[in-house]
Amino acid sequence: MRIAITTFVFPLALLGIVAACNDDEETTAANPDAGAERGDGSISGDAGDAVTIGFEARVGADRFSCSKLAAGMGTTAATIEPLDFRVYVHDVRLIRDDGVDVPLTLASDGKWQYQNLALLDFEDKSGTCINGTTDVNTTLRGSIASGSYTGIKFEIGVPFELNHADVATAPSPLNLSGLFWSWNGGYKFARIDGRSPAVDAGMSMDAGMPMDGGMEMDESVFSIHLGSTDCQGDPANGGVVTSCERPNVGEVVLRGFDPTKKTILVDYKALVAGNDLTTNGGGAPGCMSGTTDPECPALLARFGINPTTGQPDATHQALFRVE
Repeated sequence: MRIAITTFVFPLALLGIVAACNDDEETTAANPDAGAERGDGSISGDAGDAVTIGFEARVGADRFSCSKLAAGMGTTAATIEPLDFRVYVHDVRLIRDDGVDVPLTLASDGKWQYQNLALLDFEDKSGTCINGTTDVNTTLRGSIASGSYTGIKFEIGVPFELNHADVATAPSPLNLSGLFWSWNGGYKFARIDGRSPAVDAGMSMDAGMPMDGGMEMDESVFSIHLGSTDCQGDPANGGVVTSCERPNVGEVVLRGFDPTKKTILVDYKALVAGNDLTTNGGGAPGCMSGTTDPECPALLARFGINPTTGQPDATHQALFRVE
């Protein structure tokens, strides 16, 4: 059966990490309402029909909350205070029932979506998410050609052509200083941070971030900051970034996904399942995408990245799933 999806006009909506970095951010507009959809995966009518894809942050079977401790995390079953939970995604495609990938055209809204990029923000500056923002965004809104769809693909990160700009003049959602490293390194594709109250908050010097110099980091904080590394070029001094040896863009492929009625789950517990969140094995506490950081390989794989090459590889992707 093919279900007609009513075309919606979506109101304008943006966003706005971890206590260790002390970033100041502002945001004003509220999250846009998501249009209701139902059906059997079929989208029929004129080309360009509106589609809304929902996401829900999880900690295993529980909903993510900035006001709720997460118990049983990682290899030591640690208890974690949430600090931040934000992820950029781009190049969204739905998988048609004949196996063809069909691009979803995102609706630029001046806040959460720009060109083919969107920011998912699950923290609301409540509870222990003290450096976050009150606004949240849990949907992708766009249009797609008619068809029967059975899955979805997208990339975790910021497209290369948008990744090495000036955050001070960039359009939303690329204007957030807390999600930016440097012109050379670009943006933090994901910022997912937590803190273990049981760990002594001693300070260590972080030299593993993809930017010049280092900074002191709280040892009780397990920060997950995903981004490109080993980038060539110096835009801060008039040059351009020509390439990054390790793009660290994740690949997500979810089959058995009905875009008209299913929600995509984004699971912190699954992401950190292979890591000890209470002990710093070297480098910055957590993972700053450094090539020598022992915490990074397991996390990169679960982001849908080959830990050895930094190239997209959905084989072990675990952050996103459908039920």
